[in-house]
Amino acid sequence: MISSLDSRQFAANSDSFEAEEINWNLVQSVSKETAVFTQGLEIYDGKMYESGGLYGHSSVRSFDIGSGKPIETVNLSSELFGEGLTIFDDQIIVLTWKSGRVLRYSLDFENNNESVIPGEGWGICSLNDMLAISDGSSKITFRDPVDMTELSFVNVKFDGDFLDNINELECVENKIYANRWYDSRIYEIDIQTGIVTGYIDLSSLTSEYSSITNGSVLNGIAFDPSSGDFWITGKNWSDFHRINFLIEDNSLIDDFQVNYLIGILVSITITFPLIGSFLFSIRGPKEIQASPPLGRLGGPPYG
Repeated sequence: MISSLDSRQFAANSDSFEAEEINWNLVQSVSKETAVFTQGLEIYDGKMYESGGLYGHSSVRSFDIGSGKPIETVNLSSELFGEGLTIFDDQIIVLTWKSGRVLRYSLDFENNNESVIPGEGWGICSLNDMLAISDGSSKITFRDPVDMTELSFVNVKFDGDFLDNINELECVENKIYANRWYDSRIYEIDIQTGIVTGYIDLSSLTSEYSSITNGSVLNGIAFDPSSGDFWITGKNWSDFHRINFLIEDNSLIDDFQVNYLIGILVSITITFPLIGSFLFSIRGPKEIQASPPLGRLGGPPYG
């Protein structure tokens, strides 16, 4: 289970929905070089992929999961500012900031055909047969992964207000997890409504590994389906961090309570008739076992 909020119901037009904080735990930190201005992070088929930005420094790299040493690297043209990346149908898809160009590579980093989208490219993730793309506003656009045609969109709302600067995206089941530019929280977004259903506050981690003054903000989210954990990092951070969410499974508590109540009822059902029979055996005439009428103290058990 990814989120304790998955089962919660709320109206699509509700402005009063209050997002809940999701607790987390640091599992592992892996050192990496700090030269990459991280824009996107993705795990696919047992490998991690990272895209980096800045003109003249943009790149895409691959790693073994749990390693900070790149396996392969491809550098983008110096005229392009690399942004988020995702993988769809065995293609690495990389956004660029202002050019509108969407770059495509094979898994062995060979160039494939490019696509074009209007506006700026910030974050991207794969959602079933669609791509979810952010542009730095509160809007997340869903596009066809082949020709990039716009299919639909949602505007992200947090506690009733529009949430802008949506950046790196990670799609997991029916949720999108998003970084926000200059924010130390990850937001859990419902894909149908755009409403933030929960958030993960990583300020304690960012205060140790980042410097807001030089832009080394939290950025990069990758879900690992093999472990159920998330890997996160930031711009020019020195580490990848593996975290998990601490979810209170209320169903376990409910099951225990139900079983406890059933046990009490069963005990009452068995014990009360025996007590009633014993009492009547004491009160009845000597040497005469009087049977009490149905429904008195020793009556039928409760259902």
